Amino acid sequence: MMDLATHQRILLGLVKSTYRVRADDDPYVHRVAASRDLAEARRNIFLWRIWVLQRSCVLTFALLKQRRRLEEAVSQFIARYNISPFRETQGPAFLEGLHMHDDRLIASVAQFELALMKVQHGDTRSFVVDWPCDPHPVLNALANDLPLGEEPAPDAYRIQISQELPYRFEIHRL
Repeated sequence: MMDLATHQRILLGLVKSTYRVRADDDPYVHRVAASRDLAEARRNIFLWRIWVLQRSCVLTFALLKQRRRLEEAVSQFIARYNISPFRETQGPAFLEGLHMHDDRLIASVAQFELALMKVQHGDTRSFVVDWPCDPHPVLNALANDLPLGEEPAPDAYRIQISQELPYRFEIHRL
């Protein structure tokens, strides 16, 4: 017989799709793992995250969607993080998790959006985000829900984000 804490961790792992059922697991765990209710719960959690992120991480969400990486990114976010039920904390946590994304443009957009979010909420620090291409056409396309078109030409840019700046950010070519 397993203790309550272990049982709860296993159930959470089932919901997050991080727990693999073993032959020696409790029969209840086997029933839950095979249930349609678990599949429905996972789908509802996924759709709730999509709804929240689409509204709180507009630029990054649009880029992930255009690059067909949205489902992967949201699924990894659900699996890797203990996500607060408060939607105000989900966007920043999601963006933080994308800081080291293997796609440099996705990482840059996420870093920029998180820094801008912080500054808009009163953070007095100054942030710097390096970009692998000219951010002007990328930000314009994402902000206006337009396709990016062809892959942006490689180039070195830096965006400074701060409350001290007229529009909260400045773009500089390096």
